[in-house]
Amino acid sequence: MASNYVSAGLETIAEIINRFVHGDEFNNHFSADDLSKFFAVTCNKFLHSFGQNLKPKKKFHKYKNKEASLLYYCRDVGWFDDSELIVDSGGYQISVGILDELKCKVLVDLYHEFLQEYVNIYDKAFILDVPPGPGCVLYDNFNQVYEMNKKTYDMAVNLPSNVRDKLIYIHHFRTPKLWEIYTRILDEGEMFDKFNYHATGGVVVNQRSDVLIPCIIYILPIIPLINRAKACGRTHLEFHILGGSSFRDILFYELFSIHVMKIHGIDLKITYDSSSIYKSLMIGRQIYILNGEIVYKTCIRTASLETKWSGETTVIQAYRNAIQEMSRKHGLQVIPMEYVYDPKTGTFPYELRLYTSLYVLYFFAEMQEHLKKKAKEVYPIYESGETTKFINEVGEILKNLNHGNMTAKTRSKSNSIPKSLDMLTDLDESYCKYIVDRYLARDEFLELSKKKGPLTI
Repeated sequence: MASNYVSAGLETIAEIINRFVHGDEFNNHFSADDLSKFFAVTCNKFLHSFGQNLKPKKKFHKYKNKEASLLYYCRDVGWFDDSELIVDSGGYQISVGILDELKCKVLVDLYHEFLQEYVNIYDKAFILDVPPGPGCVLYDNFNQVYEMNKKTYDMAVNLPSNVRDKLIYIHHFRTPKLWEIYTRILDEGEMFDKFNYHATGGVVVNQRSDVLIPCIIYILPIIPLINRAKACGRTHLEFHILGGSSFRDILFYELFSIHVMKIHGIDLKITYDSSSIYKSLMIGRQIYILNGEIVYKTCIRTASLETKWSGETTVIQAYRNAIQEMSRKHGLQVIPMEYVYDPKTGTFPYELRLYTSLYVLYFFAEMQEHLKKKAKEVYPIYESGETTKFINEVGEILKNLNHGNMTAKTRSKSNSIPKSLDMLTDLDESYCKYIVDRYLARDEFLELSKKKGPLTI
């Protein structure tokens, strides 16, 4: 089965494939059907941000059509026949100040028109959420945050059912005021049961605060949603975490899913996204390789390729073995990898650029399968009440996910897992609010405490 990983940047992976398939290096390395089947069992969820290209635009009448053309292309080309194409609104562009008030209004109108006019070309789409963020120029006070998000969430509720059924509702929680505002929106309009899918954001806003709190941070928004799922008689909850794609998190997702099913009879499916292909690989030149139980972060820059990786194996040998193993396993043409960087251009040849991008997606599936097994092995220790042993076993897994190194953060996360599972048993929202008020107040947008006029948009 494919992992629960959602790859951001659909347009980029499509362009990488397109350039290779239509370039001089392509020699029937795979068919469109081969690639579609590869995605079906590794990463079958791809995300595109609708609003990411809006900033430089001065005319908007063709914007929806151009955004739709990418999805039409991905539908027609055959590579993604077994995958979900997911659209994000681009509200993030507003929350960090990339889009001003005028472009915000344009985005709100265009996005909701797009959702209706092109409903048949996407599988899911995120609701347009506009929380405040660093650099946001839209808000003067928290009342405006409420007004704006109440407006866009109500717009989503009032969309035709064939559109609304595809929407992913986002429940924010990251600061005391955001907890208050988004809980109010959730409950005032009885929003939960009007949507099939749910999500949260802001998980990676401030990693320092995450270490301080006594639980894994993203159970704070999960708990209110589980309560509402139970109240509505639902036996499943599809929950997406925007960001939060570390291997450590995948272990926690698997543990939480086991626990919620056992205690509450709810099938909790947690998905997560990142742009790993582009940040870690294309910019950082790093990949991950599993060697036994240990995950090695492997630098594939030129200076590192001939250095020792493990034992007598060099980095380039480990890299080559990993790519070729993936290729054999999934029926792709095995490439020789005689060199990593083209001597003429100094960068990846297109063949290796694509194969390494595919490897990033493949590796998430491998790790999810690996960590699903680990979660099933250690969960009974928690059930038996052997808390210290459980913490130590989780700590050992986390250490192996970090190149075999134990860190203060690893210890902190290990210690917070039993508490997190206990909280998922109790489902006490007041305690969640207490944690937000006590530990996450330092992340509050204090500049929005000023009292000014209503939102003009």
